[in-house]
Amino acid sequence: MMPTPKTAVHMALEAGFMNSGQACIAGTRILVPASRKAEFEQEMVAAIAQFPAGEPRDAQTVIGPMVSRKQWQRVQDYIRLGQQEGARLLVGGVGRVEGAEKGWSVQPTIFTDVNNQMRIAREEIFGPVLVVIPYADDAEALAIANDTDYGLSALVLSGSSQRGEAMALQIESGRVLVNTLEHEHLAPFGGFKQSGLGREMGKWGLQAYLEPKTLLVG
Repeated sequence: MMPTPKTAVHMALEAGFMNSGQACIAGTRILVPASRKAEFEQEMVAAIAQFPAGEPRDAQTVIGPMVSRKQWQRVQDYIRLGQQEGARLLVGGVGRVEGAEKGWSVQPTIFTDVNNQMRIAREEIFGPVLVVIPYADDAEALAIANDTDYGLSALVLSGSSQRGEAMALQIESGRVLVNTLEHEHLAPFGGFKQSGLGREMGKWGLQAYLEPKTLLVG
């Protein structure tokens, strides 16, 4: 399914905020065409209401607390760092979620006016903190996507499945989703670069437990 701008924004936020951002496959860098940056920012502000944060026992909560006080403090420090680096807060910020002051809740936070050299773009925060990075054309988008020490999972959203698949083939990542957030448990899962060695799932996941034996007979 080829997503509309509104659907694309929702999918991007869903990918970034999964497990409250505490996921190795969370899509924390959101690359947006510079010509449509203002449109996407407006859609993100509107869509954030669909990702309420706070008390995990509340059935309406989508973004729960951090796993520990130490992680909560780490995420707070990164939000402050983003502001110091010159990024602009689109939503969220430092502090706990209103109504959940006693827990380790983090406000869902989106930074914009981010460049890929900022630490909030290059380092894994493991919290509900996303960054919006504009690009001029496909070549720049691909260069930014691949300019990272990691390569576990990526998501391409495009109005053209052919164009999306062409981009996906060039992204240095162990897995790339194109216009979907669905997963396939029989497909190999693993990363490039500092995102690990080997593969899990499917027949590829079994190979690590096998010990090949060679028999040479004259």
